[in-house]
Amino acid sequence: MAHGQDHGGSVGSELVREWEEQQAEMSGRLEELDRLDFVLPRKVGEQDRLDSVVPGSSHPAVRPVLERIGGVDISYPRNSPERAVVALVVLAYPSLEILYDECAEIDITVPYKAGFLAFREMEAYRSAFARLHRSRPELWPQVVLVDGNGTLHPRRFGSACHLGVALGMPTIGVAKNFLHIDGVPADARALKHHFQQPGAPTEVLLRSADAVYGMAVAPAGGDATNPVFVSSGHRVSLRTAVDIVRLCSRHRVPEPIRVADQRSRALAREIEAAHDTAARSLEPK
Repeated sequence: MAHGQDHGGSVGSELVREWEEQQAEMSGRLEELDRLDFVLPRKVGEQDRLDSVVPGSSHPAVRPVLERIGGVDISYPRNSPERAVVALVVLAYPSLEILYDECAEIDITVPYKAGFLAFREMEAYRSAFARLHRSRPELWPQVVLVDGNGTLHPRRFGSACHLGVALGMPTIGVAKNFLHIDGVPADARALKHHFQQPGAPTEVLLRSADAVYGMAVAPAGGDATNPVFVSSGHRVSLRTAVDIVRLCSRHRVPEPIRVADQRSRALAREIEAAHDTAARSLEPK
């Protein structure tokens, strides 16, 4: 996912203040404990009955197992600064078969500002989920992986948090690149060195003196020294977030995000090619 940092114009201080206020308000509704309507496969059994009871019954409700995992990503064509491609996929678990796959070309009018990416991309995500709800509501994902950060963010409220709170659904942030945060004694080079050591733990907690931000996680396949960075989004604890990422990973990047990224990049390349062809047709003969 490219953020289109050079696209969309500059951001004024007044708009930044508005975004900060909205982030603060939404972060007050953030839930970092598990509030899920499913259980992970290894936990299925009598012990996983809900504490609450079904209305009108004295028997506890039983949560279904995890069956549908969503993934979202946005890519930006390099030569079309006000265009982007949003991809939403839903994969079956445990087969990781693609149940739903949609890409859409969209207009991006909100400028990019580091730390406020959600404001640039949120309407695209909202529209994608609205289309899913209209066309295939039975495939609504039980949890969504976002190509970006959740609580691994300077204000602990990245795109995965924003999306989860906005739509009221469980979300997880999965980033391919390390975001340095003041107070967190870790950097990309040190983490890579850690994972290169024989027998090193496959998870490194990313925290400051007073807050937990996320986890660096060695991938299931590929270069084990090149971690992904997992964080809670909304209604999913960090431990459960890491477990879910591991359950749906065949390569470095978990499948829902990997597939969404492939789809969005493919359409972005088509847009680039069409733009280049149109530009050449206007050149003097």
